[in-house]
Amino acid sequence: MWISRYLVEFIFFSFLGWTWETVFCTLKGGKWESRGFLFGPVCPIYGVGATAGVGLVELLRESGCPALSWWQVLLIGFFGSIVLEYFTSWALEKLFHAYWWDYSRMPLNIKGRVCFPASCGFALAGLLVVYVLEPFCARVTAAVEPAVMELLALIFTALLAADLTLTVSALSGFDKKVLSFDKAFNERMTDAVESIYQTTGALHKQVLRRVKGFRYPKRSQELMQKLISRIKQR
Repeated sequence: MWISRYLVEFIFFSFLGWTWETVFCTLKGGKWESRGFLFGPVCPIYGVGATAGVGLVELLRESGCPALSWWQVLLIGFFGSIVLEYFTSWALEKLFHAYWWDYSRMPLNIKGRVCFPASCGFALAGLLVVYVLEPFCARVTAAVEPAVMELLALIFTALLAADLTLTVSALSGFDKKVLSFDKAFNERMTDAVESIYQTTGALHKQVLRRVKGFRYPKRSQELMQKLISRIKQR
């Protein structure tokens, strides 16, 4: 039962993260922008972060540890988001040679993978998850029959696996297409530059031949000699 619950909550938080990022980036850019690594309306990094945070809080509670204060939850969200974002960005870059976010222009960033303002935002989101969203999810899942919860978990898992398979296949092909396009572009540019050099060189040789073969009229030569003589007399 608890596995089914965590899977359903993972999808729920992933969907909320996708909704937040998509709405924010769409309003900021003035055009529709679907965010996330997958084709579907989910951002798994949000699901992983929120579910891991909730699991940690519940584990400490069941172990008999004192309840975490709000500032402890804030710190866990802050440092946890740094670790999660950094290594997720690094892994995606190594696997697919692409970036899904870039904080290079943000203050106090580390290689564009994480930055202080974004980590503060995730820390505040951690408070929202622990004290607002998770209690709501707990009440909803407690009211759902275990068989229904397991069925939902199976459906969501199947959809997520299919989406992940399609996304990885597409991204692998995308990498090859980009390299092929880059190679074709470089070849075309090389041919164009060589053609320009050949045309320019031929034109240059033609101009030199005309200049060398040019002869002044006899009258012009006489006038030039007289002008030179007058200058020498002075």
